[in-house]
Amino acid sequence: MMKIENAQVSEGIRIEYSISGVENNETLVFVHGLGANLRQFELQQQFFAKDYRVLLVSLRGHGGSSSPPDSDRKNYTVRELALDVQALLQHLDIRKIHFVGNSLGGMVGYELLALDPDLLESLTTFGTTPRFHVSRFIQWSLLRVINLLGSKGMGWVISKTGSKDKTVGAKLGKMYETVSKDALELVTENITDYDYISTISEHRIPMMLIRGSLDTGINKNLDTTLDVLREKTDFELIELPGAGHFANMDVPDDFNETLTRFLVKQSIRKNL
Repeated sequence: MMKIENAQVSEGIRIEYSISGVENNETLVFVHGLGANLRQFELQQQFFAKDYRVLLVSLRGHGGSSSPPDSDRKNYTVRELALDVQALLQHLDIRKIHFVGNSLGGMVGYELLALDPDLLESLTTFGTTPRFHVSRFIQWSLLRVINLLGSKGMGWVISKTGSKDKTVGAKLGKMYETVSKDALELVTENITDYDYISTISEHRIPMMLIRGSLDTGINKNLDTTLDVLREKTDFELIELPGAGHFANMDVPDDFNETLTRFLVKQSIRKNL
């Protein structure tokens, strides 16, 4: 069973986390996408704990983590989410990490890169695009749907559309049911227009972008930024056939193998 713990990282914010594995080995941090929580990476924790110290985190307003006392958009910026993760790492006395983020979690990784580039040994993202923009109408439409359906309604939608695998869809739906409505709405407001290309370009750390073949919504927004990313000598683009937005759940064996290969490569490079 996954051991769940909590840490007070700032006034009014308590973050849920699970840590396991080999204490003195390198730390691997997994951060979920919008609406999910640390349980998204349960299989990865089981797989990687034999070789790494593995930390799973639920962002504020998600899973068992608390929500800010004030329902304000400024309390749900990606920067604030990243500051929570940074504070948790300080609380746990973890100073170096390999970061893996899905969707919103990938953006948290970009923010950590900007906040403290020395913290990251490597950065892996999937279901994430470094640059994104939607029209005000699409933003309004998304927020309207969330407002009408709430967390439980969005959980039902995700359970039907989040994965081709019904079991995965059901697990995603249950996670979405636990997210606060404020988190869904206010984070969505903050992530409909952003650009991390300059952040990525300014820092030289090994990066891997995993692209699920079925994640069409994200993939159509990647083409304009991949040319920039490919100019980085320490960047890898990996295609995962049969994987959607939640690639680690859709094809866990392929995902784990891909991440293992990348991490081993960084270890070899570090010891040369």
